[in-house]
Amino acid sequence: MKKFLLTGAAILCACVPFSVQAQTAGSAADPIDDQEYTGLDDIVVTAQRREENLQRAAIAVSAVDGETLTEQSITQATDLTRLVPALQIAPASSFTQIYLRGVGTFGANAFAEQGVAFNLDGIYLSRPAAPAGLFYDLERLEVLKGPQGTLYGRNATGGAVNVITAKPRLNETSGNLTTEYGNYDAFKTSGAVNLPLGDRFALRLAGQMAQHDGYFSDGYDDEDTWAVRGQLRGEFSDRLSAILSIDYADVGGMGSGGTILPLVDGDNRLGPSDPRVIAAYVGRPPTAPVPQIIARNDGYQDNTFFGISTTINADLGFAQLTVIPAYRKTDLDFRGYASSFLIDIEEQSEQSSLEARLSGTVGQLTWVAGAYVFSETVDANQRFDQGSNGTRILSDLGTDSTAVFGQATWSLTDRFRVTGGLRYTKDEKSQVTEAHTLPFVGFVPGVFPLVPIILDLRSDVAADIDFDKVTYKAGVEYDAGDASLLYATIATGFKSGVLFPAQVNGFSAPESMVAYTLGSKNRFFDNTLQLNGEAFLWDYTDQQVSHLGPVQVASTPGGPIFGPIYLTENAGAATIAGLELELVYQPTASDQFSANLQYLDATYDELKYQAYSTTGAAPAIGCPITPTTLTGASATARIYDVDCSGQPLVNAPDWSLQLGYVKTLELEDRGRLILAADTRLESSRYLSLDYLEQGRQDGYMMSNARVTWETPSGNLAITGFINNIEDELVFANSSQSPAKPGVIYNQIRPPRTYGLRLSLRM
Repeated sequence: MKKFLLTGAAILCACVPFSVQAQTAGSAADPIDDQEYTGLDDIVVTAQRREENLQRAAIAVSAVDGETLTEQSITQATDLTRLVPALQIAPASSFTQIYLRGVGTFGANAFAEQGVAFNLDGIYLSRPAAPAGLFYDLERLEVLKGPQGTLYGRNATGGAVNVITAKPRLNETSGNLTTEYGNYDAFKTSGAVNLPLGDRFALRLAGQMAQHDGYFSDGYDDEDTWAVRGQLRGEFSDRLSAILSIDYADVGGMGSGGTILPLVDGDNRLGPSDPRVIAAYVGRPPTAPVPQIIARNDGYQDNTFFGISTTINADLGFAQLTVIPAYRKTDLDFRGYASSFLIDIEEQSEQSSLEARLSGTVGQLTWVAGAYVFSETVDANQRFDQGSNGTRILSDLGTDSTAVFGQATWSLTDRFRVTGGLRYTKDEKSQVTEAHTLPFVGFVPGVFPLVPIILDLRSDVAADIDFDKVTYKAGVEYDAGDASLLYATIATGFKSGVLFPAQVNGFSAPESMVAYTLGSKNRFFDNTLQLNGEAFLWDYTDQQVSHLGPVQVASTPGGPIFGPIYLTENAGAATIAGLELELVYQPTASDQFSANLQYLDATYDELKYQAYSTTGAAPAIGCPITPTTLTGASATARIYDVDCSGQPLVNAPDWSLQLGYVKTLELEDRGRLILAADTRLESSRYLSLDYLEQGRQDGYMMSNARVTWETPSGNLAITGFINNIEDELVFANSSQSPAKPGVIYNQIRPPRTYGLRLSLRM
């Protein structure tokens, strides 16, 4: 590891010139000639709780502006994967699984919590289903890599995804409308209107509707979303302002889909209720008369999301005060089939949070200090059924979190600065759960036709558990030139333990991360070339691994009985090291090249867990397994120890490369023509802890292209686009049937899509 860090340091230091002349930013889209061209645009971010040029922020962050999100037809969180190489986002029924450099959460139930925080305008969204109906009228997206906490309300192990909405503008009447139509009967429209209300108030209303038919043969993997957002801004004085925001989203349709392998048929993707898939499924052992669940095309999702928040900013003279009270409510009601694994969930959650921050500058010291209070309740009714084995879980879950945090940067010289930050977090979690394990144990004797016997093993679990932790950040940064920055940081983060329904030890311990980063940000050649680099080493301990495994569900004189529950346990420890290089080259006002390369070496130092087999047969896992003497919920069930130490982390490809090119052709009084293309190349990666070939995505290349004609004013644009030109079949997720070992169910990213887009601005 020392050799790796020294090599990374050498590469990054080689990027830093002794002196680079600073330039002002220009816009490549403006109709200017090369003599007036002044170089690359600056991007302003708030990743460190203050507005600053992305190139001057001494942190590992990627930013995507709102216009790019629209051009790439981003309407849901899973679409973000094709924009940021470090990011992997996959659907899991109505939930969303976010991975960043191999750190994330595979969990897909009411107990799950993300390892990568998702924030909307600085407000942490706790539920894995929450990143829905948000991707419209955005200012930008920020992806922060590595532990967060000393500047943010909620701690995160692997990083944070920040969605920043467009805000109301004073004394401005403006609006925009974007509508597109494409194959799969896709229709998407979004727009916003900004209205001044006198000199000190402004109102911004925005909305979105996105629909398309299912990508699978039986109609699954469709989209049917509509959402609205209203924001009222008030400048009450030169020292006091506030923004009130209210948003609502409705996510419907049949929901995500997939198929058992190897039943994928190119353009005709065979969904879970397709007769060909059902025939293959029922033919896998155990077969009838053992009870079977047959997937149907009655899957649905009827999920609603509501949020209200206020961001208050006050100038106190000695400091700036920011206060953000927020409330969010999520109602989930969905049914889906992972192959023939029925998932039927109703969940209502409410969260409220209050964050207060003071920030200021005193001489050479820039500082931020804050406090955070978070409370959440979750009422969930979850049913998971495979016919020969089922689970029903009714839970009341609660989380109360409090934290204080602060960070300061001291300028020792005009070029050299040091940063330090601390955070104390205390989380209190509780559950009152009624869990039913429903194993098939045989048939009623002497009765024909056969009547299966399904036991009902009930567990009542009540738990209250506290977790607390002090985390820190320390760093140095040096201006190696007028347009060059060199920085190094060490940061720690943790995610508190996760509850699950077990009679004994129904919770995991916290997971922890120590992240070392060495980075450099540079502009060269009269502000036309941007080259940023980062070397990182993450020490990941007590990793929380979510999977279907055994927990104690009953006690008998002969000993405990174990049943299968989707649990989260501390099964892993890993070392994650890598390099990321980002290049943007804009030699003229009409040409821009971009490249983003990530190399990742993410390996488990230790990964040990237990697998539950309802049939007793050895589970299909690509790691050494050993039978145990634990007693399962049925006579045939067996429990196995699994050791996957030395395997790579899931969703962590060794190589990811993003390439792009934009060409602008000026047509004088006829407007301009913009030609754009981008591609993502990625090496192979595993998608689940089973480490099976059918659960591995091979290396692939996926490309997109678009042609846009704009009027001279830029107020009207017409775009033709095509995404996934290769029609590449790329797996997004993978799971194994607990009832039928070796039956692998994979979800798939969208196929080739194309269409026309009309954009209006006023």
